[in-house]
Amino acid sequence: MKIRSTLRREAEREDGAAAVEFALIVGVLVMLIFGMMEYGLAFWQLQSLRAATREGARVAAVGGDSTQVSDAIVGASSGALPAGFSGFTMNPSGGCPDPGDSTSVDQAVTISIDPDSLPAGLQEIFSIDIPMMPSFDLNPQIEGTFRCEPV
Repeated sequence: MKIRSTLRREAEREDGAAAVEFALIVGVLVMLIFGMMEYGLAFWQLQSLRAATREGARVAAVGGDSTQVSDAIVGASSGALPAGFSGFTMNPSGGCPDPGDSTSVDQAVTISIDPDSLPAGLQEIFSIDIPMMPSFDLNPQIEGTFRCEPV
């Protein structure tokens, strides 16, 4: 009987140990979970914009004009960019040269999006803020390149 009561007293002393351990770990756990979510969303949005610029470059490479390029970028941005978005530059500025031109061999067209021209919600994806950690910035370069093809 004495042994049983000694064990019971020993067990009663550890009643709150699990709660204390959880309280010590919960901060790190929250930081990891929200950090993964924040980074994942930013990465997904950035990849969506990069895919949109590549689609715009593809349209420009087959002879599309600036309006067609803009429509392709907006259409491929998964709804992130507004209709009529014009915050991009095309290099060379006129798209691909004439297919009959001998200089058009192995040329490419590059579409670049200026990060400052993006809607305010998208400009935030370049800075990752994780609770209890210093923020860090992602590379704001968004461009897509496609080789010129004759139509």
